[in-house]
Amino acid sequence: MLKKLVASLGIKYVFLFILLLPMATGNRALAQCIEKNFAFREGEKLSFRGYYNWGFIWVAAGEVNLSVEKSTYKNKNAFLFSGTGKNLKAFDWFFHLRDTLTAYAEMETLAPMYFDRRTHEAKYHAHHEYWFNNNDSTIFSKIKKREKPVKHDTLKNKACTFDILSIAYYVRNLNFSKYKKGDKIPISMLIDNEIHSLYIRYRGIDIIKTKSGERFECLKFSPLLVEGTMFKGGEDMTVWLSNDNNRIPIMVEAKVLVGSVKGVLDSYEGLRNSKNSFFKKRKGNLDIED
Repeated sequence: MLKKLVASLGIKYVFLFILLLPMATGNRALAQCIEKNFAFREGEKLSFRGYYNWGFIWVAAGEVNLSVEKSTYKNKNAFLFSGTGKNLKAFDWFFHLRDTLTAYAEMETLAPMYFDRRTHEAKYHAHHEYWFNNNDSTIFSKIKKREKPVKHDTLKNKACTFDILSIAYYVRNLNFSKYKKGDKIPISMLIDNEIHSLYIRYRGIDIIKTKSGERFECLKFSPLLVEGTMFKGGEDMTVWLSNDNNRIPIMVEAKVLVGSVKGVLDSYEGLRNSKNSFFKKRKGNLDIED
């Protein structure tokens, strides 16, 4: 039973890993962080299967779903990003996990406008809300955890800072061809009411095979992690994005405090561009087993 419990907890990590995708920013004005959105459109839906490894066996733990819609926020055209993570129903009787993330971002620049995270993990409940005021570079937050009083705060924003959901779409529109293997790329990210200055290390091109049998040529990265309740810190996470104009996340793998986790693309629809990242010459084979 303990092994099943840990496997169920693993989807919590997988959910965050898929969202904590490689991201690159410089010291530029926010409106210049992205020149054009070429990688996605409204109607895109991505699904991932999460796995947990505790020993030598990869165990299916849950699923993550991401979607994009066209919407409005405060009378401005906006993208509505949605993310949900949950454990498999077989684990619900002893550990119920449902995480929901919602973000509004400016349609032209992908600058964050509003971010909402609702966490339901067994008896633990938390609600994080963030309002981005890009006119005066501030972020207003409202956080409610368990039975504790609501906490309000005002943060000083930094150029090209994104929440953990909108960043996943912003990064897909960056020009990675200018980076060499081993390069460090600065990042700025809002996590739990704090802005972190981190980096990702570009590790070149790799071939990934998904459960469906499709093999993708991918851009490979290792982000610097924040030390805390899940991570030891360091570069113990690897992310693979399809090396085409869609730049969809194919796989995320990382070590956690106990064991390791993996999120693998399971299905997709509504892609903006045709898929051209299928490999033509076999260079490797990464697969998983239920």
